[in-house]
Amino acid sequence: MGNEIANTLTDAVADQAKQAANEVTKGFMERLFDVYHSFITIFPEQYQWVVSLILVLAIASFLFNLIRKNWLWLILVAVLFPGILPLLKNIFDSLTIMMVGKPLG
Repeated sequence: MGNEIANTLTDAVADQAKQAANEVTKGFMERLFDVYHSFITIFPEQYQWVVSLILVLAIASFLFNLIRKNWLWLILVAVLFPGILPLLKNIFDSLTIMMVGKPLG
């Protein structure tokens, strides 16, 4: 009897740990889709497409305004980013050597 209770508790703790590990390993896009799904289920099914359309139009408007106001900065980032990659790689390699003690690759 005591072993059954201990096994039940152990299984419950193991299941909770597995669920927590699954939540941690979710990527950014999966979390974004989960948030969207939990938001969209608030609305009745016949109105969900309207809410989705409003969200798409709002995001498109935001991106359009961002690009319109900052087009020069976006061009500079696109031109200069390839030159920054070796610097970022060097910084990352130095940090990994400092933290881990050896290079990763």
